[in-house]
Formats: sequence, C-alpha cells, structure tokens
Amino acid sequence: MKSSIPLVKPVSGKSYILLVDDTEANLRVLGSLLRAEGWAVAAATNGAQALELIRRRQPDLVLLDVMMPEMDGFEVCRRLRADSATRDLPVLFITALTEEENIVHGFNEGGQDYIAKPFRHAELVARVRTHLALREATIRAETQAADLTQLNADKDRFFSIIAHDLRSPLAGLLGLSEALVTNLPEFTRDEIAESTAEMAKSARNLFLLLENLLEWSQLHTGRMECRLEKLELQNLLAELMELFNPSALHKGINLRLETNPTTAWGDRRMAHVVFRNLLSNAIKFTAPGGSVTLRCLPKDGRAVVEVVDTGEGLSPADLKNLFVRGAKPLSKPGTAGERGTGLGLVLCRELLERVDGAISARSQSGQGSVFTVSLPLPKTANA
Repeated sequence: MKSSIPLVKPVSGKSYILLVDDTEANLRVLGSLLRAEGWAVAAATNGAQALELIRRRQPDLVLLDVMMPEMDGFEVCRRLRADSATRDLPVLFITALTEEENIVHGFNEGGQDYIAKPFRHAELVARVRTHLALREATIRAETQAADLTQLNADKDRFFSIIAHDLRSPLAGLLGLSEALVTNLPEFTRDEIAESTAEMAKSARNLFLLLENLLEWSQLHTGRMECRLEKLELQNLLAELMELFNPSALHKGINLRLETNPTTAWGDRRMAHVVFRNLLSNAIKFTAPGGSVTLRCLPKDGRAVVEVVDTGEGLSPADLKNLFVRGAKPLSKPGTAGERGTGLGLVLCRELLERVDGAISARSQSGQGSVFTVSLPLPKTANA
C-alpha cells in the first residue's frame, strides 16, 4: 500500500514527524492534523519502509503504530534503539492495544509515550508538542555541552601556547639585553648592531604572537565586532607591504605586489589580521633569496587575493588539518628560527567565515605554497 502523504520533509526549518501505520485512512487523518499545527509530515506504511526513511533523513519524532504485518511497531522501535544514530529518537506508540502488559512492553522497547486509539486530537497534539520541545531542549543542552568542551579545550590550548611559544622570544630578548647591559664596553660596534637586530627580531615575533593570541581571545569571547564596509584591497595590501618590507629585506626575500583595482565587502580589521598572518607566514617559511608575491583580482564574482611564496612548502598531512580548529596546530620554526603559535591559519578561517569569506591552500614540500582568500564583492555600488 502506498501513502498519499509526502515521503520527504517538505519544508526546512519545521519540526519533522514521521507517521508509521499500515492504514491509509489513519495516515490521512494524522497527517492533516499535524500539518495544520505547522509541522512537516512524512509517512511510511510498514516497518521496513519506516527504517529506510529514517536512515535517509532522521525525523524529530516518530508516531508509530504497533500492529503492522511483517514487522510490528515494537520491532521497529527495538531496531531504532539498537542503532547509535537513532538511539535517542523520540518514539510515540499510537495503538488500540491498551492492555497494561502491552503498554509496559512498549516502554520496555524504548517508547517515550503511548497514545491510545481512538485518539483525542487535542491530547495527541499536546503530547507531540511536549516531546518535540523535550527533543529540542535535549539537542540544545548537548550543543551547549559540546561548545563548553570546545571552549575548555581552547582555554587549555591558549595557556599552553602562552607557556611554550612566548618563552622563546622573551628568553632571547632578555638574554641579549642583559648581555648588552652587563658587558657593553666589551662589545664592538658590529656586535652591538647584530645584537640589537636580533633583539628587534625577537620583539617583532613576540608582538605578532601576542596579536594573534589577543585576537583569538576576542573572537572566542564574542568581543570582536564585525563592521562591514568596502575594502580597496590593493590599498590594504600596499599598507601591509610597507609593514613587512623591512622583515623581507632583512631576510633577503623579494616582496612583490601584483594587483588589479579590486573592491571587496568585509571588515577592515579582520582582513588586516588575515593578510598579516598570511604574509608573515610566507616570509617566515621562505629562505633567503626567495620571493613572496601578493596578487589581487576579481574572479568568478568574488574578490580574490593570492599569497604566493617560494618557501619550503607543506606536506599533504600538514595541508589536511591546516585550517581545522581542534586539530594539532602547525607550529614549526621558520627558515630563520622564527616562532609561531599555530593559531594564525585557524584564526584566518574563522574570521573569514564571519564575512562570507573563504581560505584555501595548495602546496608541495620544497616547492612553495599558494594561499587563496576570497571575499564577496560589494552587492551594490552604494553598499
């Protein structure tokens, strides 16, 4: 027997209820009643069909008849409870079997409620609404618990980074400054110049580490506001070129800018953080004599920026988890021993997601890397 009730969830965003009954008339009555309450309804006329529909798209609640041929409702519920994917799916038996032993059997098989036929419309709607609310509350609680677990992991990771990655540049800065203060008369002019250059490098690395840590903290505590505006990308990238040109020159890296006039729609501070991290990484992992190129152009209805380097590249294993929050961060010294937190690329992805942006990378070990950022174009000329 085929049901006239749709077999797929017709409207997204509504609670989705699956009816399982081998009687077409029952499905029509129940379907009309539940749809009138604003719920999406699908139907199955036997147990096997119900299990297949649930496998393809899990409902929020199942109204399940007990007396069906081949596979009764108790067996359907038993199979749902045996599967970890459907173990917590709310099942309400709706049946004429109202003897105490049948009711107890239904609860023992995992049913959440038992509705007797012939059912009263108002009672059935109230019971369905209650179990949908309980389902929603359970999911919300599980989501909040998962978020809390992730926040605790982020906190532990944050403190681990502070304890580990900030120690190295601080130790270098303190060691060199103390040596200069204590033994300044014994240093030649060239040795002083070399030591102060190393101190400047340590201070710069320390500053960039702290910037990423503070921005990561603000993002995950909801204190980083997003202010969308037009971004003239060629101007923003030119500003960053000036900021990083001394580092590139000191390391013997050719820093190039290749841009077409390109306007994006985004948050200026977030864009600055993203491109600063990418440019810093490109310089960090490129050896003296190499090059780093910034390219900017509109492409496929988006504003695209590429950061291309001739550095040491990335392995397939590194690429796989490069932007994944919770994965072990890629935190290795640069070609001149520069340190990093490993947070920068994950921070870039999360910032870009807030402004409908995206980031990707392609690379091969020993052959450099290309990091691609895409941002939406302004929707109108007056945006």
